[in-house]
Amino acid sequence: MPTASLDDRSNLWDFSLRQYARAGVADACLRLQDEHGVNVNVLFWCLWLEQRGLTLDAARLRNAQKRIHAWDEHYVVPLRQLRRRMKAEFGGADPDIEQVRSQIKQAELLAEKQLQSLLQGLAHTWENPGTANTYLSAAGENLRFYLRQLNVADTAISELLALLGK
Repeated sequence: MPTASLDDRSNLWDFSLRQYARAGVADACLRLQDEHGVNVNVLFWCLWLEQRGLTLDAARLRNAQKRIHAWDEHYVVPLRQLRRRMKAEFGGADPDIEQVRSQIKQAELLAEKQLQSLLQGLAHTWENPGTANTYLSAAGENLRFYLRQLNVADTAISELLALLGK
């Protein structure tokens, strides 16, 4: 049973920033993103849901992916690709180009924040009175469920959970 409502705890964005700042987490997440197509925002959402005692199932995951797909595809991913392409083409030596890349990164982060707002809003609907909730039985269950959908090896999942202190 959750010990606090969604409003009593940090929002998804702040939660994600804290998790991402943990030693080794950023590198592990980016590796999963690049090698397995993991959406890091969904990854943190899985953990955030768990903090609230909410279980992610196939229907909820599908609904969430549907809800964020267009935003991710049209805004987040193109900004990430543009930023990475600029680094590959120009390196990091030119301060003027680095300033442009920095602005693109800021736009990318704002787009990710909006994506997380969509996910957080979806979770709010699950906690409304009268909504049937399924509560978690094990730490990392939501994350395992999501990553297994993407065929991420159990060893990689366990390594990430260890970095996250789960």
